[in-house]
Amino acid sequence: MDSFNYTTKMGDRIDTLATRFYGNNAGIAVIADANPDVPVTAVYPLGTELIIPVVDDAQFTNNNDLPPWKR
Repeated sequence: MDSFNYTTKMGDRIDTLATRFYGNNAGIAVIADANPDVPVTAVYPLGTELIIPVVDDAQFTNNNDLPPWKR
């Protein structure tokens, strides 16, 4: 899986990073799973190195909730 490194800035939180990189909070688990040695805290310490996986948008879409003509 492709990924890139991200160095946290002042005030970065896992939910805001998930929204920035994935468009919604579903990315929280993706970021947390890719960084098992980094504790999830209210605000990441400045300069924390994170791995941000590159994922396909389809991973965040549940097509079963869509009508058949939109699947």
